[in-house]
Amino acid sequence: MKKIIVLIVLLGVMVGGAYGLAKIGIIPVKSMARKSPALRSMLARIGLNSPAVPALRRAAVALPPDPLAAQKRALVTERAALQQERDAWESERQAQQKSTVQAQTASQSATPDPKQLTRMASVYEEMAPEAVTRIFTKLPDGQVIALLRRMDEQQVGLILAASPPDRAARLTLTLSRPDPMQVQAAN
Repeated sequence: MKKIIVLIVLLGVMVGGAYGLAKIGIIPVKSMARKSPALRSMLARIGLNSPAVPALRRAAVALPPDPLAAQKRALVTERAALQQERDAWESERQAQQKSTVQAQTASQSATPDPKQLTRMASVYEEMAPEAVTRIFTKLPDGQVIALLRRMDEQQVGLILAASPPDRAARLTLTLSRPDPMQVQAAN
């Protein structure tokens, strides 16, 4: 009994494999069906002698070209170029930030010459407050404070009035504290 079951299973596997191979077009059932009308009718009943078999065989052999392949390649190339441009821009921006930080650090750490500060303060006292404010926006707060400490109070008031409120408040708070240079000189 076991031998019969094994034989039936093996026969089913062989017939199923042959059917699958015929269905995808590897076994040429169309040419066999031309030779025998009886075979043709039997193949038609089980679905193997249909016009779809050659189409399946062609589909298995070669796929049709992708109509969007050229556009996809162009997009991939453009994306790579944009990524390179973005990376270059990012590295340039980081270099600019680094140089700006270095310049600010150097300008803040450099101790200004008191004679030069006094001379520049007298120059700024002669200028219009709006012009001085435009110049002071480009200078670091420490340098502006050092100049304002050497200027006439009336002119300092006009300059602070022409400054943006946030910066004027920050400068006023710093000016209200004792001058660290005078505190060092006193010690």
